[in-house]
Amino acid sequence: MDGQFCGESALTGAISYVTSEDLPMMYILQGHGETDLSSDMASAVSSENITTKTLSLLTESEVPEDCDLLLINSPQSDLATLECDALKAYLQKGGKLMLLTDFVKGGLPNLEAVVADYGVNLVNGVVLEGDNNYCAWNYTYYLLPDIGSHTITSPLSSNNYHVILPVAGGLTVQDGLRDGLTVTKLLTTSDTAYCKLSGTAMKTYDKETGDINGPFALGVAIEETLDNGNKTQIVWYTSSQLLDDTVNGWVSGGNKNLFLNSLGWMSTQENSVTIRSRDLNTNYLTVPNATASTLSVVLIALVPLIFLASGVVVVVRRKRR
Repeated sequence: MDGQFCGESALTGAISYVTSEDLPMMYILQGHGETDLSSDMASAVSSENITTKTLSLLTESEVPEDCDLLLINSPQSDLATLECDALKAYLQKGGKLMLLTDFVKGGLPNLEAVVADYGVNLVNGVVLEGDNNYCAWNYTYYLLPDIGSHTITSPLSSNNYHVILPVAGGLTVQDGLRDGLTVTKLLTTSDTAYCKLSGTAMKTYDKETGDINGPFALGVAIEETLDNGNKTQIVWYTSSQLLDDTVNGWVSGGNKNLFLNSLGWMSTQENSVTIRSRDLNTNYLTVPNATASTLSVVLIALVPLIFLASGVVVVVRRKRR
């Protein structure tokens, strides 16, 4: 790809390709207004040696047997009851689901109920940050969440990457999860975050009566070990803009690495959970609001004052000679 150094990732992918007996097959659900992967994201998935096919559960009665991963990317309408039954059956056999959702008026109750059975509920709205350290460029809906500790996220944390989620919903984890079921919060807001249930129709960004108080998870990894030893795995992020090429560029590829690491974790490709090639053309400096405000004061006010004071000192000294 132009503008990127891909030598290491290409070599790693080639080694994985020739040494793996079974390469993962990812089906991408269609039929509900889902968002297609961009050409860059699709190419990145292919570079991970993951084959993709489209799937309609309106024409197929069940998820195909060769489905190693199922991607549902920003459905704009809910799944039908029979589709959810097929999805439940797939997960109960140890299926792997990657889910990205956006705010949809009225929610996606059928799909939400499937994941609620695994201990996670959606607050269907748009989350805004009350802490300037958790959002970018003075936009309280451009969220810069804390990155949790997990196999998926460890490479990002150790390499000081940010992840940014614009216009995201909130997730909450249920108390008293059943034995064998674990939920890890991958991305979390500050305690002062709040969710507007009116979503994209909100009239103000300020906190109002009726807004839901945080903190919220913005991404979770769910894993359940079944009696036969198989593992059901679900990764859920609450903004499909995680996969937007421009948004990904703002954090120097942090979003793409998070997405690919999530796929790698579920497909048990250990070599795929890493940091990949960097863009050599464009580098973005992404800083929280609070840091940006401090830098503005320093650069706009303090630095000019220092130069002004230095000039005054020089003039005074010259006059005294």
